[in-house]
Amino acid sequence: MSRTTFGTFFELGGRGAMECLSRTGIDYVIIDTEHGPFSEETVADLILAAESGNLLPYVRIGDIRRPYVLRMLDIGARGLIVPNIRTVEQVKELVANAKFPPVGNRGYCPSRTSAWGADEWAKDAFSYMEECNRRVRVIPQCETKEALEHIEEIAALPGVDGIFIGPCDLSIELGIPLQFDNPLLISSVERILKACRDNGKESYIFAGNMGDALKWKKLGFDSVTYSLDAAVFVNAYKELTGRFHGGGGE
Repeated sequence: MSRTTFGTFFELGGRGAMECLSRTGIDYVIIDTEHGPFSEETVADLILAAESGNLLPYVRIGDIRRPYVLRMLDIGARGLIVPNIRTVEQVKELVANAKFPPVGNRGYCPSRTSAWGADEWAKDAFSYMEECNRRVRVIPQCETKEALEHIEEIAALPGVDGIFIGPCDLSIELGIPLQFDNPLLISSVERILKACRDNGKESYIFAGNMGDALKWKKLGFDSVTYSLDAAVFVNAYKELTGRFHGGGGE
């Protein structure tokens, strides 16, 4: 059985925080530009820090338009997590902006991902485009009723490498906010997972606690994204403070 990968959302900011995460054994980070206060320059620095620690750097973007997609790819994002998808046409536009021909029509320019063309694999334009298409994962989120209704078609699209389930927003859209054990949410998650499997696409899901993370792992997801670094940091120090003042001992 293949190994389930394990990652987290990056919200704290700072190269030091990224370097700390690179020593934890997690597989990837998702630098969150949807909710986090990160500029392109900051993201570029964070990507370098992640790569130096052998962490795979994904970026969550808040818009499918060409400038938002292209800038993050050119500074080195190895995958794009894209929220609030509602239509098949949105995913087609995303793929067109993120993938080179013949899959999409991404704008051509050697970038830092290939040392501005100095890397051997990037000296030929065709090999450069082919390798970029292979390296970059395009991963729409399924967190809306509309995306769920069309998930089979979305998962079948060429250029879509995986689907990321946002169970928090999906549960809210389904009218069962944050009821992660509700049969309606579970059946929806299973439908999305099946669409990924049927089309040979990677399956990702968010988990806010370890119980849910293990549940999703057992269900067969390729990857579980656990919480966010800031929440883990706060909860760890709250627990330590409680133990200290509560006389729990060492």
